[in-house]
Amino acid sequence: MDEKCKKIMKCLSDYIDGEVSENLCKMVEQHLEQCFECRCIVNSLKNIVELLHQLPEEHIPEEMEKKLLERLRQALFN
Repeated sequence: MDEKCKKIMKCLSDYIDGEVSENLCKMVEQHLEQCFECRCIVNSLKNIVELLHQLPEEHIPEEMEKKLLERLRQALFN
């Protein structure tokens, strides 16, 4: 994975959610046309997002949600 791929990976979530600028969207799409590895990753992520949207919404107890979010913050930012 080269530096361009690494840059693309940083914005993939926003790209998949349609939350990037038109210029960035074009840049990502041009890269995906040329890069099989990134294209596979994007396709996999899109499939996962689609499957997740099909799941019924589950509610968890508020205290459990707080603990889970705190653990996620620790894992991501420490």
